[in-house]
Amino acid sequence: MQLPKFFVCPLLLLIVAGCRSGEFTHYVAPEITGRVLAADTHQPLANATVRRVGASNTSSSQQVKGGQLMMQSDGAQTDADGKFVLGGKSVFALFRKPGWWSVEVAYSRSGYETLQTNYTGSSVTSHTADGAPVINTGDILLNPLAK
Repeated sequence: MQLPKFFVCPLLLLIVAGCRSGEFTHYVAPEITGRVLAADTHQPLANATVRRVGASNTSSSQQVKGGQLMMQSDGAQTDADGKFVLGGKSVFALFRKPGWWSVEVAYSRSGYETLQTNYTGSSVTSHTADGAPVINTGDILLNPLAK
């Protein structure tokens, strides 16, 4: 028995949707946790911004595409204790296995110098229950701006 052509595409979509997606989900950015402190007093900095910057898993010859720009998050804010969690990112890919080589992160707060640094796969300290890589940065120290 041969299926009519207009049944083939929806049938394939149902088959793919019914498959376990874990094998096709790949992390392209790790979850990043830590605490932001003032470098001079070592007091926690509330409301500091932590965000990914740049295209971390592409070479410099590749331009960031519009969809990638729309997917970039605004980042995370530190709480009263200076703690933050910058969520990981994953993508669904059938035929290739995307990943990440490094992630560039910027830490900023008004009245303090912005700190920008890179983390690589060797910086991963643990994994979440779903397998997402986690980088615990420990304490990040921001220097006050010169007066």
